[in-house]
Amino acid sequence: MYIPKMNALAEMDDILAFIDRFSFGILISTSSGRVIGTHIPMLANNDAEQLKLHTHIALANPQWKDIEGQEVLVIFTEPHAYISPTNYIKEESVPTWNYMAVHLYGHVSILHETDQIADVMRRTMVKYEPTYYEKWLELPTDFKQRMLKGIVTFEVAVTEVQGKAKLSQNKSQEEIHHIIQDLHASSLASDSLLAEYMERYARKEH
Repeated sequence: MYIPKMNALAEMDDILAFIDRFSFGILISTSSGRVIGTHIPMLANNDAEQLKLHTHIALANPQWKDIEGQEVLVIFTEPHAYISPTNYIKEESVPTWNYMAVHLYGHVSILHETDQIADVMRRTMVKYEPTYYEKWLELPTDFKQRMLKGIVTFEVAVTEVQGKAKLSQNKSQEEIHHIIQDLHASSLASDSLLAEYMERYARKEH
């Protein structure tokens, strides 16, 4: 990912928080010489020194068949918005797009042990709907086993982390203020969310 120095999202605490909040990522690998991707929820172990991701895909999804040992790319991205040049002081300005994204590179290992698979499923349910996990525990064992046999679970051992926060850092404080106001006035929830991140990182820099 192209990351100008001013746009670098470098603090691991920020990156881990971003992954946790926007955990529906894109897993990109290759199969038969072709690049393929799957949109799936990801769980991070939140260990900055040995970061690992855990996830699962459907057994019917052929992406898993060639993925063992591959270096893959996982992309997390969410708040983004069009930025109008009307927010700038200079008339000779052009539109742009502000956004945040995290790219993780790593190597894949398919999990085969029943307890490993069950743990990933437990963590997934507890994260997204803990009350359902309590119900899951009470479901018949044969049903749960059938469901688990229909998925492939794996781990991504992260080898490289890239974080980017393109938040108008090259603009004046007055212009950033105008952009934030414009985004908050938008009817799009994602615009307001981006404005919140702009406010947060503007405070960090001053």
